[in-house]
Amino acid sequence: MPPKPSKLIALTLEQRVEVIKKSEKDKLSVRKIAEHFEVGRTHIDGSLKRKAEVLADYGNNQPSDRKRQRKLAGNEDINMFFWKWFQDATARRINVSGPLIKEKALKFAEDFGIATFKASNGWLDSFRHRHNIVAGTLSGERGDVSDTAVEDWKSKLPVVCDGYAPKDIFNMDETGLFYRDTTKLTLKVKGDECAGGKRSKERLTVALCASMTGEKCVPLVIGKCKKPRCFKNITPESLPVTYTNNKKAWMNTGLFEWWLQRFNRKMRRQGRKVLLYERNSIRIDIKCERCMLIKHGPDQNA
Repeated sequence: MPPKPSKLIALTLEQRVEVIKKSEKDKLSVRKIAEHFEVGRTHIDGSLKRKAEVLADYGNNQPSDRKRQRKLAGNEDINMFFWKWFQDATARRINVSGPLIKEKALKFAEDFGIATFKASNGWLDSFRHRHNIVAGTLSGERGDVSDTAVEDWKSKLPVVCDGYAPKDIFNMDETGLFYRDTTKLTLKVKGDECAGGKRSKERLTVALCASMTGEKCVPLVIGKCKKPRCFKNITPESLPVTYTNNKKAWMNTGLFEWWLQRFNRKMRRQGRKVLLYERNSIRIDIKCERCMLIKHGPDQNA
């Protein structure tokens, strides 16, 4: 018989799920499970008797470190169906906010004919805590890439890269630099309104290219002005970047062809044949004797 605990020990939700697994899959007795978790048999029996509730809470993404089950204070139908809607919305990369949650919950209540339901801040906090929902920042565009496309590329990459040393495999991509923009975070006196103003949209486009071994090409910077005022006393050729311009400060077919020809000439001087991955929607039809161009992105027909 296991020693009697000196104090009452409550199992977390994750531990209660593990208890069920040890009982069903490992075929352990209640006594063995109680010895493993150092609790009494009654505690294990209770978790096994409430198996359906425990697994339902775990499947509904309740906090795994919760030690006591919490009962819904009514509105079970609304909470259940709304949780399914929330899962579907986040799976489709919809930006879900607090006001949107309240609006949708009220719509569910109207559909169920529950006139007494109020989508209060208290209900919202309870719903978020129950399903372990926290605030996050949507970053990048990873959500737009399908798993099928990723697996397809993973199978193709070794074949495409065959015959090229890591130093001869390059990746090129461009990004926007909003050089006059400011952070969205600020300090304020508690209770004062925190309203933002119009944000600067002035930008440069910066194209970066590097090899698998870390060899970096000179960055390409695209601006709107042919000769900005800050270049008054300097020559663009003396900069640690290659500067060029167009009307919108964007990468276009002409600029990319110009950059690619320069890159090709550089590889020719070094006597190298390289593989260049480039992510862009621009269609390129030129041939390069020293550079094999592989496009990955919206348009992969180059």
